[in-house]
Amino acid sequence: MPYDITEKAMLASLHIKQWAARKHDKAVSREVNTHYGSQADAGRFNKVLATKEALKEIQTVVSAARGFHLEQTLPWGERGERLLPSRNYGDYSRRMREFSRDFDRAVEAFVRDYPVVIFEARNVLGGLFNREDYPQPFEIREKFALRTVINPVPLAEDFRVSLAEDEVAAIQADIEGRLRASQAAATRDLWQQLYTVVAHMVERLSDPEAVFRDTLVGNIVQLTELVPKLNITDDPQLEAFRRHVQESLCRLEPEILRRDPDSRRETADAARQVRVAMGGYIEAA
Repeated sequence: MPYDITEKAMLASLHIKQWAARKHDKAVSREVNTHYGSQADAGRFNKVLATKEALKEIQTVVSAARGFHLEQTLPWGERGERLLPSRNYGDYSRRMREFSRDFDRAVEAFVRDYPVVIFEARNVLGGLFNREDYPQPFEIREKFALRTVINPVPLAEDFRVSLAEDEVAAIQADIEGRLRASQAAATRDLWQQLYTVVAHMVERLSDPEAVFRDTLVGNIVQLTELVPKLNITDDPQLEAFRRHVQESLCRLEPEILRRDPDSRRETADAARQVRVAMGGYIEAA
């Protein structure tokens, strides 16, 4: 490898546990399958044990945390771990701590209101309600968790086991190959993200009648600020395109692009040129 990646990045995993608030009702499933002459495993009836509103705050935090985790890290391996560049560790860990605090507050509010949740479910479910479907109040808190785990990127040299020398060499070569492949995939992902937001701008601005949101520009601004933190290989071409995108496509506010046809057309042309130029790198990556 061109450099020791352990000095530039680490592996981040986001672990989330939530109460499913669902319960398979075997009796109802059996009744429905019997009524329709279906096989016993043809369908399953799952009861919803809590209203959407009851879990809304928790799920909002979970969705935001997942989105941030995916945005601030890069694809890596096949076990759900993501590559977190060292230069982005501070911002990432600080924001994830905030998500953890928000999650804990939302869970504590749910636990506090848990008796009400059960009471409301009794009214919603009617004859399907069964108090035994619900964990005890002292158990429900343990059904929720949100945490991040940080681990070092493994090196082939870390492999230690009593095998023949040629077997060890083969395993180390395999590990190195997978590390290189994962690193290449992470870089390709960055190229693709940048290409996608530029292509979207071309699509929206090329049509004078097309309506677009402020995020059309905002997403590009955000990504051009994020790419330097995630560019673990310090790819000079990626950095050059990032700078070009930042200088040519992030200068004007969305409202100006809406009101000024000339500015809209010029920005669309600039975005189109960037998209064409980037296309070659995307195909080669």
